[in-house]
Amino acid sequence: MTLHTERDLTKPAAFGVSIERGKALAELTTMKVGGRADYFATVQTVDQLIKLVRWARQEELPYFLLGGGSNMLISDQGIHGLVIYNRCRAVRIDAAPLRCHGPVDERPYLFAESGAAMAGVARTSVKAGLTGLEWAVSVPGTVGGAVVGNAGAHGGEVQDNLENALVIDETGEVCPLVLGDFAYAYRTSTLKQRQPLRAGFKTVVLSANFRLQPGDEGAISARADQFLAHRRRTQPVEPSLGSTFVNPPGDYAGRLIEAAGLKGTRCGGAAVSQLHANFIINPGGVGQATAQDVVALMELIERTVADRFGVQLEREVQLVGEW
Repeated sequence: MTLHTERDLTKPAAFGVSIERGKALAELTTMKVGGRADYFATVQTVDQLIKLVRWARQEELPYFLLGGGSNMLISDQGIHGLVIYNRCRAVRIDAAPLRCHGPVDERPYLFAESGAAMAGVARTSVKAGLTGLEWAVSVPGTVGGAVVGNAGAHGGEVQDNLENALVIDETGEVCPLVLGDFAYAYRTSTLKQRQPLRAGFKTVVLSANFRLQPGDEGAISARADQFLAHRRRTQPVEPSLGSTFVNPPGDYAGRLIEAAGLKGTRCGGAAVSQLHANFIINPGGVGQATAQDVVALMELIERTVADRFGVQLEREVQLVGEW
């Protein structure tokens, strides 16, 4: 990996951000796999995030936003450019109407910065007796990633309750996007980039507003508890990518993989979970499975399912970095 040592890395210190070089990234992902970042910085506030993105653009230093590190596979070669670790995690509930176009909507809304854990945001809404996000109590990752990927579970997804989001666009301008701007479809949006993902000068989600509905707190909490219990029963506890493949129409990727006899199959340090076949796990943690092991296993699954059932699985996991 070539580090561009001629860059002046002191300017971000003026707004409270320090830049590291050669930062190991594996520990910051749910799979515990991946190489290093040329440059790495942690932001704690949206103001820092905006200023750092604008600085990187001025320096012509491509950037990549890292949130919860789920549903992504960072290459063994790492990420060239600046990795911005998003720890902007403020969450609040506002009962006042949010005035946009059209009539005033009296439902309360939940505001969350893009680095907030989606599961934590959901728990906040449940405790407040608001319904609409309880499906997310078992979802890994952050609000930013959820908004970009239209995350969902248990029959719910981001587009069901998203009112709008604040972003810094590809020109460095801060602007709002309303629900229609995302052109949401199953696990995708206009902001979801083609693979593999690399550092660049892309739109960054800063925060989001979710419209929620007051409900019976006991019933809402009970639904959330059921979703959590279902996750504990059906999903592995070992480091994993999350769901590896998108469910094909009218079927489940996990069912197909299991029916193909692939549970427990290994490539190097990566394995298909014995608990849920749509999860690839890294039982040994950091330093065991490599990104190449995981890709080899995904390719084996894809070939086997296609040969057995004529179904071409689509990856939900995104490849990140240099491949």
